[in-house]
Amino acid sequence: MGKNEKYQTYATELVRNVPISEVNYLVNYFMEDAALNMGSKYEKTILDRVIYFVLNDYGYLPVSYICSAFRRGSLGKLADGRLVPKTIHNWLHEVSEEYFRLKEHKEREEYFRVKPEAYDLKKYPLGSAILKIWEWRDSKRFTDEELDKIPLKILAEKIGKGINVTPEMFGL
Repeated sequence: MGKNEKYQTYATELVRNVPISEVNYLVNYFMEDAALNMGSKYEKTILDRVIYFVLNDYGYLPVSYICSAFRRGSLGKLADGRLVPKTIHNWLHEVSEEYFRLKEHKEREEYFRVKPEAYDLKKYPLGSAILKIWEWRDSKRFTDEELDKIPLKILAEKIGKGINVTPEMFGL
């Protein structure tokens, strides 16, 4: 959308946070660009309906996504059709799905970036602790119920410290 000052001002804002008069202007601007790309014209009633969609159905999208829907849709990169409300609504819907996928992806990345590890695997070698319990179970000296009473974290911590663990250390 290049050098349009209003677009540059609001591109990263959510539609619901942009004054209605500015949304009207921007949607009209996007419609003119789409009409030029598609070699067509549109009527004011179509513009009014599209503005209604943008404000009421897609107010959670940033203005840049609305622009993208018009630009990509009018160039044939989204659902095919004429420059009518139904087609534009389909474009907005496709872009909305992309927005949610990207948003979910970023949230997931942030979650895993910040999420603390449940265990320090050098300090708590859980795999070794599990194998030790299986070894004791396979010796047939203890029942599964008895072995279930051994706190896995404590066993793993002792193994991590290099202690030679025995069932007796846990009251067995």
